[in-house]
Amino acid sequence: VVLVGILSVALVQAQGSIRKLQERQKEEKGEAQGQTKKPPLSQVEKLIASRRSIFPKDYNGKVVPRDIITKMLEAANWAPTHGKTEPWRFVVMSGEEVKKFTAMKNEENMKFLTEGTEEWEYAMKKIARKQKELENVSHLIAICLKRVVGKKGKLMPEWEDISSVACAVQNMHLVATAAGVGGYWSSGGWNKALASERIKSFLGMTEEGDRCLGLFHVGMSDKIARYRRKPGSWEDKVVW
Repeated sequence: VVLVGILSVALVQAQGSIRKLQERQKEEKGEAQGQTKKPPLSQVEKLIASRRSIFPKDYNGKVVPRDIITKMLEAANWAPTHGKTEPWRFVVMSGEEVKKFTAMKNEENMKFLTEGTEEWEYAMKKIARKQKELENVSHLIAICLKRVVGKKGKLMPEWEDISSVACAVQNMHLVATAAGVGGYWSSGGWNKALASERIKSFLGMTEEGDRCLGLFHVGMSDKIARYRRKPGSWEDKVVW
């Protein structure tokens, strides 16, 4: 009787393991076919509402693991895109690369100012302040737009490609938020330093229509919980 009982328990456990294996195989098959399991709506809403722009001044200098950066970029690649042009391009920098790029960007920005003027003095002070803040940045990601000919042999309207890039950045930022990592999209210099041939060449954006739309700062922070936001009512922005 005891032996029969033991065998019965073992059989039940084996059947349970087989069911779990079959469920996992079914799940993996669905993922391979693009049928990923959807997270609960409440979790998605909570993640979106918890996203914040965390400024570099509040980073602590710790390095963000490379696998988190990879997941951010993978998420960006799922952004919507008209004509399947996938116009987003990213250049990831860290360590000395950040310092080198920042110095180059500052040099290009100063070309638009006249030495000795109030604007020049203000810019010099701002550069010094930002330089100190950037020391705690783990990664700096250049957000770029690559004009791509669609499958029908034509370019999509530029505003649509820019919108796709923005959606890609939002995806990237949401993954950073979920991982407890700070992120901040700075658009400063998009029409000056970041539009210069020197910067565009450095980023590999050398073809007609290529643009750098800003820089995404990534870093660890102990102050994320301090960031608060209370948006205006969504109902005030909607007409039914």
